[in-house]
Amino acid sequence: MTWHKYKQYLLPITLSASGIWLLLRIYFGGASILVPENTDVMILVAILVVAMIAAIHTLVHISMQHLRHLSVQRVRHETLAEHSRFLRRLDHELKNPLTALRAGLRTLGLTSLDEQQRQVVETLEVEALRLSQLVADLRKIAELEVQPLNLQPINLETFVANIIQAENGRFAASQRTLISYLDNADMVWIADEDLLLLAVHNLLDNAFKYTQAGDKVCLNVYTRPMLIIQVSDNGIGISSDDLPHIWEELYRAVQKEKIPGRGIGLSLVKAIAERHNGGVDITSKPGYGTTVSIHVPSAS
Repeated sequence: MTWHKYKQYLLPITLSASGIWLLLRIYFGGASILVPENTDVMILVAILVVAMIAAIHTLVHISMQHLRHLSVQRVRHETLAEHSRFLRRLDHELKNPLTALRAGLRTLGLTSLDEQQRQVVETLEVEALRLSQLVADLRKIAELEVQPLNLQPINLETFVANIIQAENGRFAASQRTLISYLDNADMVWIADEDLLLLAVHNLLDNAFKYTQAGDKVCLNVYTRPMLIIQVSDNGIGISSDDLPHIWEELYRAVQKEKIPGRGIGLSLVKAIAERHNGGVDITSKPGYGTTVSIHVPSAS
């Protein structure tokens, strides 16, 4: 606790200590009757009155701070709950129609169609699949906001090695370079490994999509003073106009609309970081690349 949190208690404690000292002085000094003419008594009474006022003021101040904190927490909890209910309702309302639509399109594709009709059906199948994946991603965010974390010790060296092994194939096949750095190979961190893996894979997927052959993507992991997982690339970057909005669900930058994507990845990464009581930040410059950093404090 820092000094500014202590200083609200300084006045009542000082005055109370002074009053107790004067009371002991009067008692052991032989003053058996407290009379107004006694200077010590007058000072004692004044100090005790001021101490009482200061104590009341401090208690009221603390109570108001606590009430404000509870109010903010309640509003945030209600907002998250309403958000989760909306996403679950959206998933429920769209899942069955999308399943029926995709089944119908598959059946239609088996019928006798000319080339133009077949292209239309294939386009509709792709868009229906994209919409199904979008609904599934929204459901992940809704579940993430309410489900408990599965906190377990994570060996960071194994964690990074598994990610590189899973991603290196497609990066190498597309002539992109994927490298990693870990500042402490022996470090073990307490977190939800599955969620962190999901967040990192989302960041690497973004880096893959917005780079091209010959570009480099770096996965850096630092462990002081908290766990920092950083994905950096030298791809197309993000404009300053788009940066404030990239954490919003379904938001996609104008120059990236031609690149396949659903606008959910960074929202999911942010939700995962916040569920670990951490956060995420981004720096980017068009033409120079993007760096996204997840910050995860110690669960202990």
